[in-house]
Amino acid sequence: MPAIYLDHNASTPQLAAVTRAQLPFLDGPRGNPSSVHAAGRVARQALEEAREQVANLLGAQPREVVFTSGATEANNLALLGVTAACNGGLILSAVEHPSVAKAADHLAGSGVSVARLPVDAEGRVDPGDLRRLLQPGTVLVSVMLANNETGVLQPIRELSAVCREAGVLLHVDAVQAMGRLSVDVGDLGADLLSLSGHKMHGPAGIGALWVRQGVSLAPLLHGGGQESNRRSGSENVAGAVGLGAAACHAAEAQERLQNDLAGLRDHLERRLLELWPTAVVHGAGAARLSNTTLVGFPGLDGEAAVMRLDLEGVAVSLGSACSTGTMRSSTVLAAMGVPESLAAGSLRFSLGPDNTRAEIDEVVQIFQRALTPSAPAEVLA
Repeated sequence: MPAIYLDHNASTPQLAAVTRAQLPFLDGPRGNPSSVHAAGRVARQALEEAREQVANLLGAQPREVVFTSGATEANNLALLGVTAACNGGLILSAVEHPSVAKAADHLAGSGVSVARLPVDAEGRVDPGDLRRLLQPGTVLVSVMLANNETGVLQPIRELSAVCREAGVLLHVDAVQAMGRLSVDVGDLGADLLSLSGHKMHGPAGIGALWVRQGVSLAPLLHGGGQESNRRSGSENVAGAVGLGAAACHAAEAQERLQNDLAGLRDHLERRLLELWPTAVVHGAGAARLSNTTLVGFPGLDGEAAVMRLDLEGVAVSLGSACSTGTMRSSTVLAAMGVPESLAAGSLRFSLGPDNTRAEIDEVVQIFQRALTPSAPAEVLA
């Protein structure tokens, strides 16, 4: 782990309490939850307790929670499952995570009608644009709650009202919001919602899709009919237990963390803008996650900067970490109208509960020494 880890939107350190909850299902007998013998019953009980813990975090019913291998599967299940079951089209925002955007591309290639909602310069969707884009054949709208690159929050409640009026389902990718905001599915007005374990201090390889009771969903995987015939395959009991434990922690800590991290983020932004007055905080005019800032530095080579900071023991990113380790131009910033020259010099800093003010000050000192115009020329475009 780097000395200073500021890439929590990519992945969060797993809590010790989460690991302790998992240990009995990693070291002991591994019963299959579908088996009727004692070991199977123990596994089934643990799985259902975890389902209830996740449901409690969301203000949902346990039977509405479908365990998946992560957010990518949850997002694909939502988009492909609803459009297949309801035989209709999809609308998504122009700033969705690749696991939503690429699933939409796949649907479009299969003949499904797909439309994209534009965003303003802050990265926000306009509910009026959604109303204009809706067609009689639209069955699903997918808009993320919090952007993984900028942290910008979308007006989900207003979008939900538009969807309700049109009789269209709403899917929300809430991966980055979980553990950082209070997320209640009833309050949001969503019909489906995705989350991921490793983004909320739980294990990797586990996630969930919440599906409001009564929503039709065609499965992606066919087999033994697990997860109420919505996701076949023997369940990852240890992963689900870890996700449940992480959900309990999130429910207890999210309000405090939201306030603490906002102060650290604002301090980091102030220091960086003092150091580089022409820098731009993308989405600064919108409501954002308290832990996230994406800052554009004119003239900076973002790729070289990420690598240079890594050598200095600081982990940051260019934006999304879900593109097989590649450093590519941000589709989010392009949709916001940010010039490519500024987008290429943009760095994402995403904070976590263990980060301190002293660490932030140290990062700024490192940045000044290694990346300002007086630094080595290879980091400047």
